[in-house]
Amino acid sequence: MNSFEFWAHMQSYAQMSRLWWFTFAALPAMIVAGGAYLLMAFGLRRKRGAPIIFFWLMVASVPALLTFPSFYVSTSLDAALAQVSFHMPASAQEFPLTSARQIGAALDTLGLYGIVGAALSLVVLFAASLVGEVPVASQYAQHISQAFTKAMTRAVNPGRKGTLSGQHGVLRVIQGSASGTQYVVRSGTIGKQEADILITDTIISRHHARLDVSDAAVRIADIGSTNGTYVVRGGQEYEIPASGFDLAPNDTIFLGPPSMPTAVALTYEKSGA
Repeated sequence: MNSFEFWAHMQSYAQMSRLWWFTFAALPAMIVAGGAYLLMAFGLRRKRGAPIIFFWLMVASVPALLTFPSFYVSTSLDAALAQVSFHMPASAQEFPLTSARQIGAALDTLGLYGIVGAALSLVVLFAASLVGEVPVASQYAQHISQAFTKAMTRAVNPGRKGTLSGQHGVLRVIQGSASGTQYVVRSGTIGKQEADILITDTIISRHHARLDVSDAAVRIADIGSTNGTYVVRGGQEYEIPASGFDLAPNDTIFLGPPSMPTAVALTYEKSGA
């Protein structure tokens, strides 16, 4: 009994509802799941922080883990059946109906796992395009994300547009969803949640950077952000450590690598003019 005869027998007698999955869909679904994992790994290459990388790689592995059993059955039927101590009968007459239905029920369950894995592969591709900055057929994903972050920024932003002034200067957003918004420079945190300066772009961490203001200087420090904090001064790029960096007028602060188009950029101006 060859594999074609086996599947024909299962279709006729085992009442399988997901036979199509094994004969047509399991192989391409496994390719997509594997590709989604590789894209996530590629997108995380610039990320910092082992827990974040580990978390997203674990998430990206779920579709492949769910899809692999049905893929294994579809490509290595004899070996897969041997794993459950069942050997391919010589003919359909030697294939008991009870055994066929038990195996059919088990294969239907594997097929369901595979379908769920295929659906999650699309979720991982979407996540990789946002979290990992991977340009995956996801201009739609980027548009959705940008629209969402703009709406969130408008809802929670304490900054304002127009002319603003402060004793120690202002920060003006020149790139990002809050572009054009200004913030008075004062001691506090910058981040997307529970921060003194709230900016909700995807690239920004919950607690991203901190400003420390004194009479002598305005200092910025990275506080363990995922994508880093940078200052560009006179064409020179500086990565900001946790120990801090003194700002000078006309410095450009980047939340996220300056080379990334989704990084948020703010200029430090000594006055609101």
